[in-house]
Parts: sequence; C-alpha cells; structure tokens
Amino acid sequence: MRPGLCLLVLLSSVAAFAEEDARVTYLVKQLAGAKDARVRAQTVLVLGQTGSDSAVAPVCGVLKDPESIVRSAAASALGEIRSEAAIACLKAAMGESDPGVRAAMAKAMAQGALASGGLYLQVEPVQDKVGDLSSDLMALADKLMREKLSSMGASIAPQNEDKKSATNLIRARKLKGFQLRMQLLPGSSEKGLKVEMLIMSYPEQALKGSWSVKGAGGKQESLIKAMVPRVLEDAAKELEWKN
Repeated sequence: MRPGLCLLVLLSSVAAFAEEDARVTYLVKQLAGAKDARVRAQTVLVLGQTGSDSAVAPVCGVLKDPESIVRSAAASALGEIRSEAAIACLKAAMGESDPGVRAAMAKAMAQGALASGGLYLQVEPVQDKVGDLSSDLMALADKLMREKLSSMGASIAPQNEDKKSATNLIRARKLKGFQLRMQLLPGSSEKGLKVEMLIMSYPEQALKGSWSVKGAGGKQESLIKAMVPRVLEDAAKELEWKN
C-alpha cells in the first residue's frame, strides 16, 4: 500500500472512532437528562446499537435504574454490544429480582454473547421436597446455584425458551446444553438436609445423571450455603464442564 493511501485509511479510521465516541457521549447525556422511563429505555437501546466499548459502562449503570422496563432495555443493549465487558456486567447483575428483567438478561447472554463451545444451561426453579422450607431459604438456594454456575462460565437460557430456538442456538454456537433441576429433601437425620441435582441434556431432556450431598448438625441456612456449591462442583467434575 502506498504511504499516502495508508495515511488516508488511518485518518478515516480515526474519524470513524471520533464520530462513534461523539454519538455515545450525546446519547449518555440524553440518558442522564431523561425523566421519562420510556425515553431512557429507548435511549439505552440506541446506545447498545452503537456496539461501542465506550457504551458498556453507562449502559451497565442503567441496570440499577428504578424502572424494570429500563433495566430490561439495558440488558438487551449489553447483548447487542457483545463484548467481554458487557457480558461480565450481565453476569454480575444476575441477582436481579424482577423476573422480566432476569429473562431479558438471560436472553441477551444466550442470543447475543455466547462464545462458541460455551456452557448453556436451562435452570428449573428449586423444588422444596422437605415441605416446610421458608421462601428465604428457597431464594438463597436459587441465588447460590446461579452464582456458582456463573463462576463456571455458564450462560442461563431464558425461561420458556422453545425447543426449536434452543436447538438452533446450541447447534450454531456449538454449545454444551444441559437442563438442571435442584431439589431440597429431608436428610437421613431429623435436622438433616439433602441437596439433589438432576441434570439432563438440553433441549432433548435425556437424563445425564443425579448428584446429591447430605448435611446435618447445623442451621438449614448454613447447610444450604455449604451443599449447593458442592453438589454443582461434583456434577461439573463428572460432566467435564470447564470455565
């Protein structure tokens, strides 16, 4: 390439980056000044469409917006950006309480940002087979399960995902698809507790195995904190899941 032409290409690239940064800066200012939730949601979606790395931080911050419609839009925008930083932000926010926002986050990670060969999991609600566990303990088990899966590099499939969409995604990205079903059961002693994990292929739902851990001699909360990560570690080792 001739020197003059090389310089022209370089200048064009710099101009393109400058234009992109200027657009992101404008949109961020518009987002900060928007009082209407619908305007904030639309603005953050446009930020995602820029695909710019500089948009990740401001969009990530919007995941703390008080309105669920805006947080859902932020999740979708991060999925559009498809960078490692965007996915890290989504994973860090998986403790989101609103089910609609969680679904948007899961969809963004599944459809927009999965690495080839990654771990793709459809997670069923934790089941209380003891019969009298509190909602707080059930929520704790679910939270610990999702945090552990996230640390393994897994992406969570959206709830009620249709089989065709899941199959196409898994084939296209060469993903490792599994369905997880965790149950909390009575232990072998009066104050004991058992955590059981059934794992099937996804979306075919062919049983891959069942893993369980038993505990006793402590508060139910402490037992759950110890056993939920452990049962997932045991299953991951045998199924050869990798980070």
